[in-house]
Amino acid sequence: MLNQRVSAAKKIASDLHHAEDAIDEAMIRIARLAATLPAARRETNMSAIVGQEAMAKVANALAAAGEVRQLLTDAHLALTVTQKEVGLGARMFGAGVKPAAKLVDEGSNDLSGARAPFAKAG
Repeated sequence: MLNQRVSAAKKIASDLHHAEDAIDEAMIRIARLAATLPAARRETNMSAIVGQEAMAKVANALAAAGEVRQLLTDAHLALTVTQKEVGLGARMFGAGVKPAAKLVDEGSNDLSGARAPFAKAG
């Protein structure tokens, strides 16, 4: 029974990550299109009215993709709860939140950890 749950969890995690990657890719492509449309309009010296309806639809598509992405991340978090409920809390299948990178010193990304001294205004 445990092996079946582990196998199912691995399949769910894999499919979830593929879905998350797919929506990210869709958002990237829609955003590129959203940038191309007004650039093409300007390059061809067309009126701002030309293609406005299409630009609005593309903007709405990007917003809708953002909503889909939010739903997937909500599902991702819900699955971490489910994972624990079915007794797989100690196993990680990628359904958890990844820890943020820790900076060496607040406000600095210098890997040596040393801050450059500031000269005093004299």
